[in-house]
Amino acid sequence: MICSHRKFLPVVLLFGANILFGCGGGSGSGTTMPATPTFTSTPVTAAEEGMMYSYQVTATSSDMSAITYELSGGPAGATISGNTVTWTPTHTESRVRNAFTVKATTASGGNATQTWNVTPNGTVNITAVTTYWTSNGPMNVPRLWLPNIPFPAALVPQPDGSLQSIPGVQNADSSFSIPNVPGGFYWLALSQGGMFWTSTSDFDAGNNVVGGRVSATNTQATTTFNYAISGLVPAPPGDFVMTFTDAGNLNLLPGILQPTSNSTTVSSSVSIPSLIDWSSIKTLYYVEYDSLNSGGFQGIVMGPEFTQTDVSLVNGGTNNLTATLNPSPTSTLSLSIKGSEWANAMQGIGPGAVTPLFSDYAVVVQPYLTNGFVPVPLDTPPLGSFALLQPEQGPGLIEPGLFCSNIAFPPNGGGLQFGVQPIVTDVDFGTLSYGDPFPADWPRLFQYCQVATVSVPVPNSSVPTTFAIVNREIAPLPTGPVSPILTAVQNPTLNGNSLFAAANLTTTTVTLSWSPPATGQPYGYYVRVYAPVARLPGSALTYDEVAQYGTTKTSMQVPFLAAGSTYVFVISAELDANANMEKSPGRTKAPSAEASVVSAPIVIAAGATAAVSR
Repeated sequence: MICSHRKFLPVVLLFGANILFGCGGGSGSGTTMPATPTFTSTPVTAAEEGMMYSYQVTATSSDMSAITYELSGGPAGATISGNTVTWTPTHTESRVRNAFTVKATTASGGNATQTWNVTPNGTVNITAVTTYWTSNGPMNVPRLWLPNIPFPAALVPQPDGSLQSIPGVQNADSSFSIPNVPGGFYWLALSQGGMFWTSTSDFDAGNNVVGGRVSATNTQATTTFNYAISGLVPAPPGDFVMTFTDAGNLNLLPGILQPTSNSTTVSSSVSIPSLIDWSSIKTLYYVEYDSLNSGGFQGIVMGPEFTQTDVSLVNGGTNNLTATLNPSPTSTLSLSIKGSEWANAMQGIGPGAVTPLFSDYAVVVQPYLTNGFVPVPLDTPPLGSFALLQPEQGPGLIEPGLFCSNIAFPPNGGGLQFGVQPIVTDVDFGTLSYGDPFPADWPRLFQYCQVATVSVPVPNSSVPTTFAIVNREIAPLPTGPVSPILTAVQNPTLNGNSLFAAANLTTTTVTLSWSPPATGQPYGYYVRVYAPVARLPGSALTYDEVAQYGTTKTSMQVPFLAAGSTYVFVISAELDANANMEKSPGRTKAPSAEASVVSAPIVIAAGATAAVSR
């Protein structure tokens, strides 16, 4: 184009391309951008599982052109119609963050996006099924929740520090549901004083039992058992015969039979009044336990055994039990224990002196568990096991199946104790032989515990409470020296000070913190709370457990502490091959272990400031 200063050419405006052509000192070309929409609505972030969520999107444009809306991102099931977003959160979409993105576009082509998140309140579902593992496979029995009790419940932290209790209801299938629980962590209260810090929407509160369900009769009856057992190994006094059942945790039939010296037979008659439905028992295991003294080991090993199936026991009548035991195939174990490492693991676990109390161990087999799932209760003796090898637990005292008993915090009031002298140096017992007549696909395990005591003063009492602190493990049979697979937490503190230092507080705010163990990878921790009580009228005060909290975290603010009270805290690290502290803490499997520490007494002043308002 040629332009003259003396002649002006017409200006042509090309709207379609938004380009202005001209001459002279102006620019040769230009671009006009389409108007960008501006959102004028605020996203709705409140939602609830199973309920329709709706958000009406609005936006404006400077060119006043029409605006269309598109849902360019959102959870499954979310849609947009016109300018309205709708969505019905499913169970899996509730209590978790769901991202939304809406794109607004003007008629001239300008666009903008609005992004927000919605965490719907949702239902917490709780199943509580006891699985009984039997010779015919697993049998599930749901728990029935008692009415008119304040749990299960979700205790949800509030901005003011309080805990809002949200109750639930039992469903027709015996599960339990707590509706409208906000997302994030909350305390799940399953029993009086028993809680778990969790964010899950589905919690398995079930557990496992070896053997069938134990039934009961409506009236008490006296049942007689006449034993006539042959096929025994002729042995010196000290051997004995026990009869296990296929009922829950392999409950024993009444009577421990002790043959005379070098006898190959034993007979006895035992009568017992009870409400037990003996007719529900279908299998009996007759086992002779023989004394063994070898390489420093002194205890018992399994000898001859006989399994009787299709048993028909009569309640309130006489049952004649005749059996001939069969020799058991022999197995061996090279057993050595790193006592020095166990002794080291028990140091620095409480205030003041830590005194070794006893050790205990056993080789066991757990029946019916051919799928590899192994229930191993953490704070009870490992019931549901046949002992294959077990040391003497005291002068002439051996109770097969009770390993590491008397391990409550503190010990039971009767002062009963099982176990050998504490093993604090390295010991090699050599190769030990024992009978093992059971199917090869039943799990064989080695169980070990080391117990020490810590004396904790009790306010207004001259008699301290002795806490028994346990480091225990249940694992496959060892192929080398037995060492701890889990040690206690490190550097435990209470409100920033050592957990092992006595404290007087003017607040009920108590925060416990700790570092993970030096050995082992815990799946979580239990914090147990103890307060002084008189177990009998007029008796001295002693500490009893008043609450237990499970958490995967390494710190927690202890709820429900009261002014004018004294507390002791036990922190237990927990290791397990299957259990999940936030979802299924009772579904355990070997290897499993527990190691604990105990605090000094913590006194909260009578006029202490409340930690929270509830």
